[in-house]
Amino acid sequence: MSTPPPRVAIAMPVYNGAEYLGEAFDALQAQTEADWVAVVTDNASTDATPEIVRQRAEADPRIRYVRNATNLGANGNFNRSMALAVETGAPFVKWAAHDDRPRPGYLAACLAELAVHPEAVGVHTGIQLIDGEGDPYPYSESRGGFVASATDLWRWDPADLAVYEDADPARRLARFLRAKSGEWMIYGVFRAEAVARTRPFAMPGVEDALCAELLLRGPVRFLPEPLFDHRLHAGSARHLSRDEYIAYETGEAPSAALLPSIGRAADFARAIARAPLAPAERARTAAALAVFALGLRRFKNLVVPGPDNYLGLDFSRRS
Repeated sequence: MSTPPPRVAIAMPVYNGAEYLGEAFDALQAQTEADWVAVVTDNASTDATPEIVRQRAEADPRIRYVRNATNLGANGNFNRSMALAVETGAPFVKWAAHDDRPRPGYLAACLAELAVHPEAVGVHTGIQLIDGEGDPYPYSESRGGFVASATDLWRWDPADLAVYEDADPARRLARFLRAKSGEWMIYGVFRAEAVARTRPFAMPGVEDALCAELLLRGPVRFLPEPLFDHRLHAGSARHLSRDEYIAYETGEAPSAALLPSIGRAADFARAIARAPLAPAERARTAAALAVFALGLRRFKNLVVPGPDNYLGLDFSRRS
């Protein structure tokens, strides 16, 4: 008799994650929803990651360890972990960062929400942004996000979340393009079928392009209770320079002068083309993308030097 698939499959890509892996596994094993498997894809780590995962896998058969022969880059590793998660046959999947901590009721709450909202492709809960030591960053209601530093606001705005639940895909996409919500939305719980039909991680759009396509396939629900600790620390990709970021995502040194964001509009257009939209919906979502791609902010990013400049013109640092 074949073993039935788990209710949810967790894709956990990791590279040199020994510092926080123990906490991540503790958080998974503390979930009140116990019918899960976690597929850990080790991107050829050089620290104690293999030993930590193997020990956990020996003690808990729900944890499965796969080691890549070479470093595939973050994109390749994220894609491989999710492909293996989908192969389990679980109806629901999620990516899990090796340094985040879902609280005990997280999975159960997300699965319950998806059960009563069949139109939704995914669900996430309120979050608490934490630092490397696990301490919370302060939240600013007036600024709509967590204050990571004097110059860094990590956006988390309830106004965005309400729109992502809207029935109109054009409204969902327009808000997403302005808010840049992919860095946290990607760690929600999604229907496996929707993820399997969505274009995997790829430069330049990476998680934003993937999340945009998911939002075009259906609403993403949000539960207000903060059941998820999302970690931002010194080693997070958010702090990487341009060249470091490209190398991190692709596994290769950058070969062009342009920032990854130069082709993001094309990736969003591809998402619109792939999504199962009615003709009128496709026209409205294309219009929303045109407003985003041709707006004043895009022009500013082209001509003004700084960390968001499309041509890599940033005189404040050298990568």
